[in-house]
Amino acid sequence: MHSMKNKAFTILLVEDNGGDVEMFLRTVEDELPRADDEQVELVIAARAEGALKLLEERQIDLVLTDVRLPGMSGIELLQHIQARDRRIPVIMISWVDMVDTAVEAMRCGAFDYVTKPFEKLDLAARIHRAMRISEIMFRYEPPQEGEERPFKDLIGTSPAIHNVMALIEAAARVQSTTLIIGETGTGKELIARAIHERSAERDGPFQVVDCTSFSEGTVDSELFGHVRGAFTGAIADKLGLIERGIGGTIFLDEIGDLPLPLQTKLLRVLEMGEVRAVGSVHQKKVSARFIAATNQELTEKVKRNEFRKDLFFRLNVMAIKVPPLRERTQDIPLIARHFMARFSREFDKFVTDLHPSAVTELVAYSWPGNVRELRNVIERAVMLAKGDRISHDDVVSLLQFTDQSRRIHTDDYLSLPYAKAKEKVLEDFSRRYIKSKLDHHQGNVTHAAQEAGLPRPYFHEIMRRYLKDEK
Repeated sequence: MHSMKNKAFTILLVEDNGGDVEMFLRTVEDELPRADDEQVELVIAARAEGALKLLEERQIDLVLTDVRLPGMSGIELLQHIQARDRRIPVIMISWVDMVDTAVEAMRCGAFDYVTKPFEKLDLAARIHRAMRISEIMFRYEPPQEGEERPFKDLIGTSPAIHNVMALIEAAARVQSTTLIIGETGTGKELIARAIHERSAERDGPFQVVDCTSFSEGTVDSELFGHVRGAFTGAIADKLGLIERGIGGTIFLDEIGDLPLPLQTKLLRVLEMGEVRAVGSVHQKKVSARFIAATNQELTEKVKRNEFRKDLFFRLNVMAIKVPPLRERTQDIPLIARHFMARFSREFDKFVTDLHPSAVTELVAYSWPGNVRELRNVIERAVMLAKGDRISHDDVVSLLQFTDQSRRIHTDDYLSLPYAKAKEKVLEDFSRRYIKSKLDHHQGNVTHAAQEAGLPRPYFHEIMRRYLKDEK
């Protein structure tokens, strides 16, 4: 594997003008930002043919080439480099009156272009960006044929994701509840499944319980089951979701949204290892691993008496905090390439690479939707790709569409911390929704509640909470 440690970063400059070579050397020495222990080695060739010979003889991490060279042109050199190793970023150098040629070279695979006469700071900034992208591109090694990844879809080399992987292994070895904390789209269910697959319960079921999906009147029955005749419409016994997970793992997704009365019953299940179906007088033993996940600050909910403190401590025996994608940007190219390969197979398309400048855009984006959003962008990019490479323009157009669509709805909340922003969005939605139903039914609470599909007491409680300041 190509490594940047304990070696110089090698830049190949292909330029036949001595004055421009001198200018480049001074820029690298005087202006290029780098760590104290980072060594940069400069290799110079006057012709493209000499550059190709150097590429055969040694490892080159970045190439800068003039568009106009004696003999083989810079564009032809770019094509040779692309055929040899697409991971090497190539920066094209042109005069101002040749910018169209340089831009066309970018469409053919060049990473960037600079124009003569050079502006030293601009040149240094572009080289620095290309160096960082080169490091990222060479860090990724696709699995060999037949080789399995230790964590399948959990991809990354960053310290943050390695810490998560270590916690997964530790959680799987002990029989205790686990709480996975992370923003929406960070892969909490993926982590829960990874724990299950490494645990003693791996041969049992992996039962997902989505705590946001229950309607007010059915949540008891859905979780704990019911016996025949327990209520109107209970014409047969029904197993609850928790009972279906016996012998395996029960994944309580978005546990922060579980209503308080159900929190009490869940606590009993965790502490006593027993479950009782609605309408039954008998307890049934539950032997299973429990994993919960949330995108909320449960400690804040505990302070507001919206989440039971004893349940929080019972769940929080082993906690795994999943970092958002913006905090592990070095993993973005790896994850993007993983999804690119996956969707290429699914769509039966020959898309094998990402343009280096497309990688730059992916790394620079903030990814509020995390890995899920990245997956969706790469899926669409593979679908739309016209050749064997996802281009810079493909990525930019998809990110701009995603960002503009989100901005319409979220400008008011972007300055807030995540938990506060989500709370404000939900408050605004609840207020507008309840008010619109009341307005439609001229203030008749019973009719408004019926249309909303909510019990009248619950509808009234939402009114009291969100419309208390309405005149």
